[in-house]
Formats: sequence, C-alpha cells, structure tokens
Amino acid sequence: MKKEITKNTSLVLLTSLYCFLPAPSLANPSEAYKEKADCIDSPDFVTPKEKTFKYCLKSNGVINKINEEGELVEEKAQLNKTLEDKVRKGFGSTTSLLEYKIEEDELVQYKCTAKKVGSKYECDGSGERSLKGVRPDGYYLEKGLKDIEDEKWNAALENFTSEIELSKDKDAYYQRAFAKFMLEDYLGSIKDANTHLKSDKNNIKAYNLRSMAKYQINDHKGAIKDLNKLIVLWEKLDESERSELEIKEINPVFDKFYYRRALSKSEAGDQRGAVKDFDQAIENNPLHGQAYFQKGLENYWSDRDSACSDILQGMTLGASDTSSNLIKERADSDSFLDELFDQDKTLVDACEDSSDEKIQKNKGNYDFEQLMNKSYELLIKYILLVPIFLIVIISLVIKYNGKDDDE
Repeated sequence: MKKEITKNTSLVLLTSLYCFLPAPSLANPSEAYKEKADCIDSPDFVTPKEKTFKYCLKSNGVINKINEEGELVEEKAQLNKTLEDKVRKGFGSTTSLLEYKIEEDELVQYKCTAKKVGSKYECDGSGERSLKGVRPDGYYLEKGLKDIEDEKWNAALENFTSEIELSKDKDAYYQRAFAKFMLEDYLGSIKDANTHLKSDKNNIKAYNLRSMAKYQINDHKGAIKDLNKLIVLWEKLDESERSELEIKEINPVFDKFYYRRALSKSEAGDQRGAVKDFDQAIENNPLHGQAYFQKGLENYWSDRDSACSDILQGMTLGASDTSSNLIKERADSDSFLDELFDQDKTLVDACEDSSDEKIQKNKGNYDFEQLMNKSYELLIKYILLVPIFLIVIISLVIKYNGKDDDE
C-alpha cells in the first residue's frame, strides 16, 4: 500500500511538472496568429507571376508557406539546410533531398532523388533547381521606411535602391532622395526628386525636399522656384489634407516654407521680397523668433532702429545669433567693419549697445525734464517773494552808495 501511494505521488508530481513545461505549438496562439497575419500582409517572397503562395522566413530558418485563402500549407522547407522528403508510391517510397536558398533576391529550391549510402542519404545523380519565390513589390520600400524611422540612412538608401531596381516604384525615388538629403548628398537628392516629379508633378513633399537641397548648394533661384510651386499647391489644400500630409512627412517643415523662401530671396538679393516673406512667416507663427531675427538682419543697413527691435525680439524668442553670416570673415586691413565691430562683436551686441545708449539718453532727457519742472514749481511758489527780495537788495545798494557819497 505504501509503495502504491509513493508511486501515485510520483506520478502526480511528474504530471504537475509537465504542466509547467513550455509547449511551443500551444504556448501562445495569439502570437502564432499575428505571425501568420504579418506573413499575409508582408511576405518575404511570393510565387512568380500568379503569386499563388506567400513565403515568410522565421528566425530559425523555417519557411512558412501560405496559400491564397490565407491557410498555412505544410511543406518541408528550411533555409540553407538539407532535408529528407519521403514520398510513398504504392508499396514502396522514394526519398528526395531538398534545400532552400536565397540567390539574388529569389527563393530557390534544389532537389534531387536520394539513395542511401551507409546511414545517410546522398543525391543519386544530378539535381534540379526551381524558382519558388521572388520579392514582392514594395518589400524593400517597407524596409527602407523602417530604416528611416530608426535614422539608419545608409541602410535606407540601400533598400530604396533595391526597390527601384525591383519595381521602379516612384515613391522609392522620393524616399531615396530624402535619405540622400540626410546623408548630405544634395545633388543626388535633387536628381531623385527630379525623377519622382516627372511622374508626380504635384507632389508637395518632393518640391519641399528639392527646395531644401537646392538651398544647400546655393541654388537660391531654383529653391525659390520650387517654393513658389509648393506654396500654390499648399494653398489649394484644405485643413484635413494639410494635416494628413504633415502626419505622413517624417521630417515636417511645412510651416516654414515662407521663412525658407525669405532666406533664399535674401541670398538672391531680393530684400523687399525677403522682408515680405519674413512678415508672412511671423504672421503664421508669432513666436517664430528666427524669422524676427533674420528680418532684422535684412533691414539692418537701411533701418537700424527697426532692425535692432526685430533682432532683440527674436533673441527673446530663442533665435540663434546668425549675424556673423552678414559680416562674413573679417578682413585684415582696416575697414568700416573694423570700426563698427570689435573682434568678438556681433550685430546683436551693436543693437544692445545702441539700446543702452538710447536708455541713457532717455534717462538724461527725463532727468532734465524733471529738473525744469521742479524749477518752474519753485518759481511759481515763490514768485511773490521775488519783488520783495529785489526791493531789499536795491534798498541796501542805494543805502550803501549814499553813505559813500556823504563821506
């Protein structure tokens, strides 16, 4: 009886332990469902032309195969691993060796009839190569977009290039232009944006990107032309369309195109146009400190007081001091700039000095005005005493003058 209890107890313990052991096929059904859904939406390969089946690679090399109905099709397939495939034929069976490989973006199956040599199977004669899957359109585009989210610009560039070679996708040209811009390949960015705009002439994001690239290579007339087109297209959009466009844009700068056009107009020598665009940028965003600052720089040599007011306003709103760009490099020889600026002085310092001078001047004027007011009040208060005081003085003078005559 004791032995039976002990035996039953051991069985219960083993059963309990088994319950805690992981069961890969049943452990997480929701994860298995998600894995299949991801494969349906974003397969690694699809069958050529008809695209009857979709193939997805798991991290362990296993290849899942899904049919058009979204059902998992059982098939022995594992990447870079030789598998035995036994097929019954009547009373006998044949064995084949299978191996799957990825070659030049194609999923390829190698198969041969096998014979047993010792304890292992080997190919009996030559094998056959069959194409099982090709990359679906958009495969590399999707990977590239993920790289952009992770700011992996070189990887994104490679994936967009692969997508262009695979499908000539027009969006891949725009995305590659963006990746090239972030890698400071501005000429390459402009070239890809040109290609994209040939097939999509009203793409605001492409004009926006190309204008930024042109600004970087000092093609300010080209940047202005792109921004002119962009603004015309932008004004036609309603609020929902603008919002959608901004959400999709990875690096949103659509609230700054008036400001950027003003910068290009400034570089191109169009002062009036630059000031007008800076004013528009400020109207769109009254807290745009840099727009105030740059507008001040634009007017510095024509209206010093107004310019300094804008420059100092911009600084209070967090603008960066870019006034050194106006002066460029100092010449070794004496010049009017040397007289205006000390070695480390900027236009901001000059404006602050000018502001301090105004404060001191205004303070002096105020003090003088207060003194005059006090004097006037004293004069009014004691005006009746003045004649008496004068009479006393005159009397004393006459008195002493008379004494001198008597003597």
